[in-house]
Amino acid sequence: MIRQLPKIALLVGALAVAGQASAHGGGGPGVLGAVLGGAVVGAVVTSALAPREVVVQQPVYAAPPPPVYVAPPPPVYYAPQPVVYAQPVYAPPPPPRYYGPPREYYGRPGW
Repeated sequence: MIRQLPKIALLVGALAVAGQASAHGGGGPGVLGAVLGGAVVGAVVTSALAPREVVVQQPVYAAPPPPVYVAPPPPVYYAPQPVVYAQPVYAPPPPPRYYGPPREYYGRPGW
């Protein structure tokens, strides 16, 4: 219905321009308006009846973009921290402990 609205408006406009026809008198603007209005209305009606060409866009295959290789960043080298191992200090073994009576207190044993 909405597609027909311009055609109806054009028809009404053409009839309004054509004016009223008279049976006597010699033509004039009424005849010219009627002829032009008839031509316009005929063109509109004919164009409405003509088969329309329907254009359907075919689906288009879009190839995926090529893979993008991103190189990994170069490895970051951190110098290792110096490792200091504590070296055990060599100490001679302690002397054996003596748990007897004090020496030289009782003198020499007298056996």
